[in-house]
Amino acid sequence: MNEMLSSSVGYLILLIFGGGFTAVTIMMQRRQGKEMTAEQFSTAGRNVGVGLASASIIAAWTWAATLMMSSSTGYQYGISGPYWYAAGASIQILLFAIVAINLKKKAPNAHTFLEFIAQRFDVKNHRLMLGFALMTNIIVTAMVILGGAIALNSLTGMNIFVAAFLIPLTFTIYTMIGGLKASFVADYFNTVFIFVILFIFAAAVYYKFGVTSVYEGLKNLPSSQHMLTMASVPGLLFGMINIIGNFGTVFVDQAYWQRAIASKNSAASKAYIYGGIAWFSIPFAVATFLGVSAAGLGIAVDSPDSIAPVMASHVLGNLGSILFLTMLFMAVMSTGAAELTAITNIIVTDIYLRSINPKASSKKILSASRKVTLGFGLAMGVFSILLFYLGISLGFVYMAMGIFVSGAVIPVTLGLIWRKATNTGAFYGALLGMIGGVVAWNTSAYLINGHINVEALGGLYPMLIGNSTVFIISGIISIGHGLLAKKEFDFDELKDKFKSFDEHGDEPLREEVAYGSTTTVK
Repeated sequence: MNEMLSSSVGYLILLIFGGGFTAVTIMMQRRQGKEMTAEQFSTAGRNVGVGLASASIIAAWTWAATLMMSSSTGYQYGISGPYWYAAGASIQILLFAIVAINLKKKAPNAHTFLEFIAQRFDVKNHRLMLGFALMTNIIVTAMVILGGAIALNSLTGMNIFVAAFLIPLTFTIYTMIGGLKASFVADYFNTVFIFVILFIFAAAVYYKFGVTSVYEGLKNLPSSQHMLTMASVPGLLFGMINIIGNFGTVFVDQAYWQRAIASKNSAASKAYIYGGIAWFSIPFAVATFLGVSAAGLGIAVDSPDSIAPVMASHVLGNLGSILFLTMLFMAVMSTGAAELTAITNIIVTDIYLRSINPKASSKKILSASRKVTLGFGLAMGVFSILLFYLGISLGFVYMAMGIFVSGAVIPVTLGLIWRKATNTGAFYGALLGMIGGVVAWNTSAYLINGHINVEALGGLYPMLIGNSTVFIISGIISIGHGLLAKKEFDFDELKDKFKSFDEHGDEPLREEVAYGSTTTVK
């Protein structure tokens, strides 16, 4: 590896990104000449076109883990790794187009998918799904920060704990000022820069090393039997974990629902289809040129999680390090801002306005939104430091997240598209799915390894068994109870039950009257 960059470069990059996007956000608001409102902060006016929405979906789904973990899969599993990472995480975005258009039709003025759940199901379901949603946002944000801190430490020697605390500040400040619209604009520029830098790395690796040297290197590896075939068993196992686990981080992540909410009706479904197809090329290219190539060239690292920045430095020296850090922080800024606006919308809409101050005016809602954005951004820096202290790796978090959050995927989806979905089926399907997944995960780790620790739990087979169990239990309970109960829900009742934040003054946000197992809003 070439000489490491100075830690001052890491601090400079944080300052440039944080200060630059904050300045752009302030100038953008002054140019518009309009006062920010709670509804604009939360939904970006609900008029985002297909191009901007597609770019935003690409950027939001390009986590720091997309760059770090995809390269790790290529480094560990060979040529099958890039495909299984890219394909395994594209299908969720493409399928989300179905639920996105359903939400636009059935709850056109909703602010969160939980706001819809509160009206579709009962109070206990809303609270349970709220827990799943918050867990999802916390895990994803932690992974964003973990990936950024690992890259900074690998390339600049910057203290990893300091990096984990400072990274959230780069996207918290401008998000707090500009809300969801600022996130969309930043996403557009970030997506363009990511593709440009990817092209530079691809060309550099190809012209500097060629295909033959990489192929020969892979062929001479002790593990060459799975490095040069798409029939790689480890690659296939990872692909299955990737597909199952990532449903939770899309379908239970408010960041993707709010992009549907912010889009025009004509743009919502198209944006997810275009975005999902275009996103495929990012992890596939990164994993191939910075992961598979590194394995073929014999690049050695202490942890596969850090192979991408090391290979970037090997290919282009200090320029490669700077380009990779730039690309990585484009991803960190986009995903971080998306998760911040998501958690803010959830806390304000589903906690603050439901339980704390249902009579809040638009100004109070906006003030609460900005305070939540700042508080959550700072708290996530502290939480990420805790993960480092406990020795939890990026790869472990990535593969385990589905076990904790995917239990809600089938109940939430059925609640949106199936009239027969029931309160009981949704609640116990989600809860017992998660519990069953955790039990199966720990049990299989013990049976395979004879003990339970982070290393045993991080094995491919325990991860696959845990993730699969969640979906099996959740699906059987949710669908089975719906078929046995033989009840149907009238979605037409929901269309007029959601109001704009800007329409609320001193009047209550909603007046709820319970009828049986559902809640009707006057």
